[in-house]
Amino acid sequence: MQAVGAALLFANSTAIVTDAFKKGKTGFGLGVNQIAATAGFLLGPVVGGVLVSISWQWIFLINVPIGIFGAVWGMLKLREPEKMPKKQNFDWKGAATFFLGMSGLLFAISTAAFPIGITMPEIYSILVVSLLLLSLFLFIELREAQPLIDLSLFKHKLFAIANLANLLSGLANGTVLFTLIFFLQGPYGQTPLEAGILIAPFGIASMLVGPLFGYLSDKYGSRMFTFAGMIISSAGLFGLSTIAASTPYPTIALCMTLIGLGSGMFNSPNNNAIMSSVDPDRRGIASGMIRMLSNTGIMFSIMIAFPLLLSHVSVQALIHVFLHGGGFRSNTVSLLAFESGMHEVFLLGGGIALFTAVISALRPRYTPMVEGM
Repeated sequence: MQAVGAALLFANSTAIVTDAFKKGKTGFGLGVNQIAATAGFLLGPVVGGVLVSISWQWIFLINVPIGIFGAVWGMLKLREPEKMPKKQNFDWKGAATFFLGMSGLLFAISTAAFPIGITMPEIYSILVVSLLLLSLFLFIELREAQPLIDLSLFKHKLFAIANLANLLSGLANGTVLFTLIFFLQGPYGQTPLEAGILIAPFGIASMLVGPLFGYLSDKYGSRMFTFAGMIISSAGLFGLSTIAASTPYPTIALCMTLIGLGSGMFNSPNNNAIMSSVDPDRRGIASGMIRMLSNTGIMFSIMIAFPLLLSHVSVQALIHVFLHGGGFRSNTVSLLAFESGMHEVFLLGGGIALFTAVISALRPRYTPMVEGM
């Protein structure tokens, strides 16, 4: 239920912001929207650290009054700027096959990473069925008059490459928060609240530069900013691949700041390129695509990262560290094993970020999408 509610919010927020700003100012609007998302990202671990000291249930309960307020405010204030076409049909067959296929795929990969209570033959069976369902989904979408995902949009090179870069960016940066939280509460021996405060440079840097580079992408295009952003992110990720329990915090903060700066430089210009390349009646599809691919990249990155972190450290040890902090209780073997796995995670992320920079540099300049492409 939380996932459905989050999808309704996030999948439509980019489209709402794009509609709210005039053409030529979309990047700035998306940058401002990035502030809101990053502020939540920044405050979440800190507020969560405070709440978990009271009771872990409050991490969920605190959202109830906020959600009620947001729902009422949205009903009173939000208006549809475009007149919606009549006689629209929902693609139930596409939605069902996509939901089942993608859910099965993510479940199979996650259980392969954490094979608890399920055998490998069962995982392989789920994976095969999921791939068959996703193949059926593509078959349906190519023949559907009003498809769930308009695959014809990917004929537009800018739209296709920018979305690929979006997926790869999520794959490169998706584990930064989770891995750093484990590192700060494990080798660094901090409490959950202290760890939440210490990751602040990542969010602050991204929040500060998002509107600036969104604004600049309105004036000068997005290609050079997305390229530079991923180069800077890769530098931060490679920097984190060298840290250890003895590393001074300013060094860690510098690496986090570089990743945050790179993400801020990349996200709003890249989203601007995607949203500006589609017609107004397709912005909802494009917005949903941005969120889906970003989240898919993050999910896959976590599924890749955690087996590396867990290769020589028990799940129970990590759970204790995540909930209570305080390090690995002088367990040198677990400490060194965790740091080794963490270095592999950040090296992989840095390599993916570099590849994403190359993809961003090779994409075409902005051109409006031709109707019917």
